[in-house]
Amino acid sequence: MLTIDIIYVTILTYPRIIILNIFYNCAMITAPRERKASGMKYLFIGNSFTYFNDMPYTFLNMVKTVDRDAVVESLAYGGYSLAQYADEETEVGKMAISKIVSYEWDYVILQEQSLVPCTDKEKFIATVRKLCTMISQVGAKVILYETWAYRRDSEKLASTGMTYDEMNRRLSEAYNEAAEATGAVVARVGDVFARIMNSGNITHLINQNDNYHPSTSGSYLAACVIFRTITGKQTIGLPCPSNVSLYNLSVIQKVTDSFV
Repeated sequence: MLTIDIIYVTILTYPRIIILNIFYNCAMITAPRERKASGMKYLFIGNSFTYFNDMPYTFLNMVKTVDRDAVVESLAYGGYSLAQYADEETEVGKMAISKIVSYEWDYVILQEQSLVPCTDKEKFIATVRKLCTMISQVGAKVILYETWAYRRDSEKLASTGMTYDEMNRRLSEAYNEAAEATGAVVARVGDVFARIMNSGNITHLINQNDNYHPSTSGSYLAACVIFRTITGKQTIGLPCPSNVSLYNLSVIQKVTDSFV
């Protein structure tokens, strides 16, 4: 209110410098917010569900729309579980732990191997708790990147002994329980996947060659959900890979903004 009053007095008293003073006062209001958000640091830890289609880079392009100095790094090996990254006895574990505690991250995004939350929920939650304890040393917030069920009616899904709906339910329950146990926040990627797939609006969020990894549209969806979970901002208008169709783009953004 003080700034508005100053601008109002200036308009009445010094009409020739109205524009200068309006811009000056606006800068005083907005600059602290920009400095506060600038240079946020994000670390992704996961496996191929994270690195497929260079999803962390897609996320970086999104977050740079609100923070041009943002830094995004990832630690992702194909097929790896979070327990392997949390194991102090292995070289990869030592490297991951060092990566976590030696840098002042603002957010660490954890993605578990796609079956572990369904088949060993207790181990999953215990591992998330262990990693959260490490991450708390640098004051970062933890985001749990919830994955999705394998393609409906595929041999890959059949090999799990679960139905499509059952696998989605188990994943959602496990990630939510892990969040409740640790204070982490769930990025509900898998739930948005299921909502769109069940609607029939997009059928190719999952890679058609293996029936469980994300397609380019699926990776874009994951980045959108994580972006919205962290920033609270709408995804409409965010940059997008050129090989995601305008139709898929519209559906993904609309569902993400209404559901997350």
